[in-house]
Amino acid sequence: MCEDIDHGGRRCPSSSAEARRARDSERRHLEAQGQVEAFIGATPFRPESGELLRMSYRPSYYTSDEWIEYDDTLQAAAERHGVQLIDQEPADGLWLGDTEPAGAYLVRADSFEQITAWASELAGRYNQDSIMAGRFDPAGDARVYQFEIPESRADVVLEALREAGVPGGRTYGGKLEIADVDGSMVPPDTLRVLTAVLGEGTVARAEVAFVQGNEKYKAHMPIKEIQALRQLYAEHLHLPVRKPLPHLTGADDVAAARAYDQAPHQPKHPRVARSYRVFRQHIAAQWSLLASAGYRLEPWHGQSEQPYANSAEMIDDLRTNKHLYYFRTEVSQDTEGALPPDHPMAATVTVVEEGRRREILANDCFRGVHDAIAHSEGHQFGPYGEKRAWWTHRSCLPREARLALWCETRAQNCWTNAGPHMTETVDGKTRILQPGDDSWIPMPDRPYAEQKCVNVLSSLL
Repeated sequence: MCEDIDHGGRRCPSSSAEARRARDSERRHLEAQGQVEAFIGATPFRPESGELLRMSYRPSYYTSDEWIEYDDTLQAAAERHGVQLIDQEPADGLWLGDTEPAGAYLVRADSFEQITAWASELAGRYNQDSIMAGRFDPAGDARVYQFEIPESRADVVLEALREAGVPGGRTYGGKLEIADVDGSMVPPDTLRVLTAVLGEGTVARAEVAFVQGNEKYKAHMPIKEIQALRQLYAEHLHLPVRKPLPHLTGADDVAAARAYDQAPHQPKHPRVARSYRVFRQHIAAQWSLLASAGYRLEPWHGQSEQPYANSAEMIDDLRTNKHLYYFRTEVSQDTEGALPPDHPMAATVTVVEEGRRREILANDCFRGVHDAIAHSEGHQFGPYGEKRAWWTHRSCLPREARLALWCETRAQNCWTNAGPHMTETVDGKTRILQPGDDSWIPMPDRPYAEQKCVNVLSSLL
C-alpha cells in the first residue's frame, strides 16, 4: 500500500517530495488568495427513494427528475454561500450498507465554513444523515484512500466494501475513494484485504468533516412521490428528459415582464387558443393523476385571505396529509388580477376523482395542480421559487401548452416582481429595485399582474 512516509509505507507518486511540494504550493496559492479548496460527497437520495425511482423508465438516476432538481438546487445554494464548483462527476456511494447514486464535487470558497454551511443546507433539504466535506492538508487527522478500479467493477467493489464492513465510500471516475476520519473505517486488516483485491493505492492526509443537515431546510424537502408521478406523466407523453434550469438574470425577468405588459390580450389568436386548449387538457389530466395517487385538492373557504402562511405550511400539508387548499378564482375577482370572461381559463375542465367525473373551473384546476405538482418540489412563493416552479411544471407539458404556462406563471410573476412599479431606469439601464431603495415595494404590497393571454415568441416557452 502506498502511504505517507510517517505511516511506515513506501513512497508513491502522490506522496513523493515533488507531489507534496506541488500540493503545498497550490494550497499556499489558494490561501494567499483567501480561498480554500475542498472535496464534497453529496446525494439527494434516501434509501426509501429507491422504490419511487423504480417507477421511472429513465436509463440513469442522473437523468431523473429527482437528480435534475437536486443539481439545480445544489448550484443555486453554492452561489448563495459563495461556493464555486470547480469539477463534478456522478458517483456511486455506499453509506451504512446502502448504495446510492451521488455526486463527487471539487469546490472553492473564501473559507471552509462557507463550504460546510452549503453542505449543511443540502443535507437538511435532502434529509441526509450527513454530507462529507474535506480538504487535503498534510497536518490533517483524516486519511483519504484511493484505489484505481475498472468502471465495470464499481458495483462489485461497493459490494466488497459492504461485506468487509466498511461503512462508507464512493466510486467515481474509475477509482474507489474512502475518507477515514479516525482510523475506524479502514483498519489494518481491511486495508490488507483492499490491497490484495485492488492492488496498491494511494493515501493522503486531509481534514474531513461529516456535516449534519440544517433542520430549517427540511421544511422544503421535495415530495419524492410527486416527483416520480410527474416524471411518469412526462414519459407517457414521450417528452424529452428534463433540462436544468437555465441561468436567468434580473434582466431576463425585466424582459419577460415588459413583453407581457406590452402584449395585448388575444384569447382568439390561433396560437394562443391552441396552447390554452392543450394546457387545459393536461392540467385536468394531472389533477386526475394526483387524485388517483390519493392527493386531495380542495378550495379554500377559511376566514383568512390565503390558506397557508407560507410555502412550508403548504408542502407540509401535502407531505403529511396528501391534501392541499387552493385559492379560489371567485375570491380574486375583485383584484387587478381578475379573470376576464373571455379568458381561456374561465372555461371548465373535467377531472376524475374516486372514479367520478366532475366539472371544475380551469383556473381553479390550475391553481391546485401547479402548487401540488411544481411547488411540492420545495419551491417557495418568492420570485426565485416561482421561476423554478414554472420550469418544473414545464417539464411535464408538451410544447404546445408551454405558451399558456408561461402566461399563467412566469410572465405574471415577472410582472409583479420586475414590472414597471419595481424597476428604475438610469442612464438607459433598467434595474430591479432592491430593499433600501426609495421606491421599493414589499412583496405583500405589490400589485397583481393583469390576467391575460398573450402571443409572444421565446425560446424558453
